[in-house]
Amino acid sequence: MQGKRDLLKNRLVPLDIYKATPKTNCGECGQPSCLAFATQAVVGEVPLSACSHMEEGVRRELQQRLARQLDQGIGRKRESFEKTLEFLRESLTLWLNPNNAAALGASWTLEAEGKPAVRFPYLDDEVVVFQDDVHSIKGRALSPWEKIFLYNYVIGGAVEPSGRWVGMESLPNSVSKIKSLRVHCEEPLAKAFPQDRELLRRCAGPLFEELSSHMDHVGWAGECRLLPRVRLRLLWWPGDEEEGFAPRVKFLFDARVLEVLDLESLLFACEHITERILKAQREALSRTKTNASSTP
Repeated sequence: MQGKRDLLKNRLVPLDIYKATPKTNCGECGQPSCLAFATQAVVGEVPLSACSHMEEGVRRELQQRLARQLDQGIGRKRESFEKTLEFLRESLTLWLNPNNAAALGASWTLEAEGKPAVRFPYLDDEVVVFQDDVHSIKGRALSPWEKIFLYNYVIGGAVEPSGRWVGMESLPNSVSKIKSLRVHCEEPLAKAFPQDRELLRRCAGPLFEELSSHMDHVGWAGECRLLPRVRLRLLWWPGDEEEGFAPRVKFLFDARVLEVLDLESLLFACEHITERILKAQREALSRTKTNASSTP
């Protein structure tokens, strides 16, 4: 028991591994960022060897420590993510004020026990951000990565959108992220909705407002209010087997989006939105299958 207590006291957390990465978010490990890699590695989801830029001696030492704690079942729980959030929470107090709230398109409030907080829309929900936590108004459990994303929005500040829409390839320093967006978001959505516009409309509807003005050159287009100052657009073109055209999906962003969110946060948001649409698609297909099997 003493050995396990010592392991718990000195356990590796995501920031320990993150410090050993190059912090360049090159994407070679298959993760969208070095911090994402560290978070997945500490719970045993990806090997440390996936990062080819980590110094060998450091990697070996980390691997030995990580193997011991994973063998004991340490580090596989959500609590291990909390250390990742600490550096953001320590910086948050300065930004929980009425002036910053107004710039974010949020409202400033004093919650229970007089704690300052900002409240603002987030997708189809609304959140309250305190220094020590983030609460969903709908009572939904927010993942650690969602909390990091929302903290980044509060700390990073916001600007008015330009109204000019661009693809990720037009954003500065986005080369390493273009492939991730395509592989993790655009291609899975295109595969899930090869031709059925009505199914896409139903599955994306809770998050996207349909843009009928774009219907003349795409199969379907929608705009998502991700955050008060951040909107995303989703364009879909159906496939045509006879003409040899594959289905295609593309995310668009406001040209000033990087003045509000960094590329890592932007990619996370697209992945989160994609997961929700794909989940809705699976549930819709499952209901259809169940109804069909119950029909005499």
